Amino acid sequence: MTIDSQGQFNQQTKDEILDAMIADAKEYWGEDLKDREEAIIRTFYEPIAERFAVSQGDLADVLSASQIDYAEGAGLDLLTALIGVRRKPALKATGTITLKHKEDGTVAPRDYTIPAGTIVQTDSNDPVRYETTESAILRDGSPSVDIPIVAQESGINGNAGANTIVVMPSPPIGIRAATNASATSGGRDEEGDESLRDRAKESFGDGSRSSAPALVNGVKTLDGVRGVSIFINDTSQDNTSSGGLPDHSFELVVQGGNKQEIADTILETKAAGDNSYAGINGTANAVSSELPNGQSHIVEFSEPNSVKIYVDMDLKITNEYAGDDSIRDSIVNYIGGILSSGNDMSGELDVGQNVLYGKVEYAIRDVRGVYDINSLDVATSSPPSGSTDVTISDSDISLADATDDSLGITTTEIDI
Repeated sequence: MTIDSQGQFNQQTKDEILDAMIADAKEYWGEDLKDREEAIIRTFYEPIAERFAVSQGDLADVLSASQIDYAEGAGLDLLTALIGVRRKPALKATGTITLKHKEDGTVAPRDYTIPAGTIVQTDSNDPVRYETTESAILRDGSPSVDIPIVAQESGINGNAGANTIVVMPSPPIGIRAATNASATSGGRDEEGDESLRDRAKESFGDGSRSSAPALVNGVKTLDGVRGVSIFINDTSQDNTSSGGLPDHSFELVVQGGNKQEIADTILETKAAGDNSYAGINGTANAVSSELPNGQSHIVEFSEPNSVKIYVDMDLKITNEYAGDDSIRDSIVNYIGGILSSGNDMSGELDVGQNVLYGKVEYAIRDVRGVYDINSLDVATSSPPSGSTDVTISDSDISLADATDDSLGITTTEIDI
């Protein structure tokens, strides 16, 4: 049994081991063993050879589990955790459901309470189920109400297209129709071995100072974390006088997530000689974290600065138009920010990611009843004037607000 150049066992079969054991016996007792004697020895050695073959297989598994190229499942998780790279968990898709008094838009004759946990689902042979995350009231005189929803199960199957969540197994009193004007998003399957392995190797790629990618990857996989960026000063020069970082320090800018989990991951992953710092490229946080030996340390990190996005559009619509709030919510689902219901939406963009003009246009066209876009301006100031991507710095994150006039809409209905 040997180890090849790829770090794998050249594992022997039971028959190969048995033949080797017989050869050893002949060397010990002599080559002139009679057939009957050899048969007796072979019968005696056969279960031992089988046990050796199984043991070699176990040793091969142990060797594979100790190498990032071959480890799988829980074994790979243990290896990558040593460098602060954790498997990305499965996530549940989120979105907004519009519940209506009647399909034809008839207004409610009185207030109707819709409890949290109301079930809606896609209209398919294998429906994907969602539940409302908060209670709501369909007000007297209103035709509908928007409520945030979350998929009951994690995974990409929860990312449903617009106007596909239309079934209510048990409609609340006063509600007769449901639809999602915008696609649900954020659903994610658990990360596979190959993706985790690639990220871990990328972490190794920086050589001995692997803490930077390990920090980013470690924090980014925490539940609720929307984005992470890092700033580093790995020199012996203190740059605080010029608005930079102290010597041998780093600043992690994190959007979302649990502050304690973020601090614990930073302390667990960072290089011993590096210090966390905050407040240069965002809003500072300082959280106490504890090492396994009981030592407590204050861990600092920053939250990104929010950059408000302004949009102004002139639309051609049909009589099937889902409404201005659906347009605004669709934009928020892409950029992130505040839905028309007042609920927060994480959106698709991470810290430092630019707002793509084409994606905003797509979010608008994805809403039911939008026939064409006459004009569209997107910018970080009001009134917006721009038809190009909006640049976001590494320490900032974009935000759209569907509850104010920052997402301006002008419509003209046409006959088709």
